[in-house]
Amino acid sequence: MRFDLTDLSLFRHVVEAGSITHGAERAHLALAAASTRIRHMEDALGASLLVRSRGGVTPTQAGRTLLQHARTIL
Repeated sequence: MRFDLTDLSLFRHVVEAGSITHGAERAHLALAAASTRIRHMEDALGASLLVRSRGGVTPTQAGRTLLQHARTIL
């Protein structure tokens, strides 16, 4: 499992924005592309990274761990 810098940056933007839509905008990606990238990251890890709700997204424990990793790398 390897994530590129675009994946890590997108994930950081999504968590910081609290929304896949706003995170995609910050990362200059289309919503569909951002959603697909996040889903592929979750599939590769075999764990949910985000809890999705009507009010936005929050990271799971795995998501918080990945966020720390992403911030270190970026």
